[in-house]
Amino acid sequence: MKLALILLATAFAAVSADKEPWCRCAAFVTYEHSEFYVYEIPNIPIDSCEDVQMCKKTCAQMLGDVSNDGDLWSMTDSGVTVGQEICSYLASHFVFFITNKAVYGYYEVCGGAWQYAGVQSQQRLCCEGGQQHHCQLAMVEIDELMFQLAMRLVDDTVDVSLGHDAH
Repeated sequence: MKLALILLATAFAAVSADKEPWCRCAAFVTYEHSEFYVYEIPNIPIDSCEDVQMCKKTCAQMLGDVSNDGDLWSMTDSGVTVGQEICSYLASHFVFFITNKAVYGYYEVCGGAWQYAGVQSQQRLCCEGGQQHHCQLAMVEIDELMFQLAMRLVDDTVDVSLGHDAH
């Protein structure tokens, strides 16, 4: 019995030791009760899962590099603005309207919780029908209502698909 436990513990330690550490870095927009993923850069290599500060610093630097320090109107190598790339990504996931939202950078180390990287966009993001537009401050409430309506529709769809009454 003791031998079996020792072998099991040794095997678990060997598998855990082979796990390569990694750092994820992404951009999100914030709503009252949620964060909405809008962009991710390739994983950042780190030496260990203890390299939290290196992950944070590299993430902030890389997000700054790809966005010209958070400029949503900066042109990318593909010939569109940073904001348009985000709006196009969102539209491909059926999110057609974002109004007056800052874009924030976050990092994640080895599957842990997402942490704020200390970076945000210079301008607010506004997408209408998948197209980036300059934001108008008066539309903040419309964006929040559209998001809440979309979440309610998703919840109703899930309830109906599970065979429950949606209301």
